[in-house]
Amino acid sequence: MSPAEIRTILRDDVERLQAASDIAADQFSTILCEIPSGLPHPDGAQRIRNASVEAAAARTRLMYALRRETAFVMDGTVPEDLRVKDVRIGRGA
Repeated sequence: MSPAEIRTILRDDVERLQAASDIAADQFSTILCEIPSGLPHPDGAQRIRNASVEAAAARTRLMYALRRETAFVMDGTVPEDLRVKDVRIGRGA
């Protein structure tokens, strides 16, 4: 795999996860705005918790993708899952 292909994969991951993080954050904000008094119904509190957990998880996935891309751009570190395996034919082993 060429450096350009690796960079494209990593950039696509960041863009995809950025979009997912934006959606999760928007959903969290929407749920909060649906509670005009600021005091949610009992099931509303669970919805808020669920949306908060999903938004945090989406941000965590995005940060991981950003670290992978940055490591590749700055240091040339190819993520393990994108490395071409060096398969050698054994000699009588």
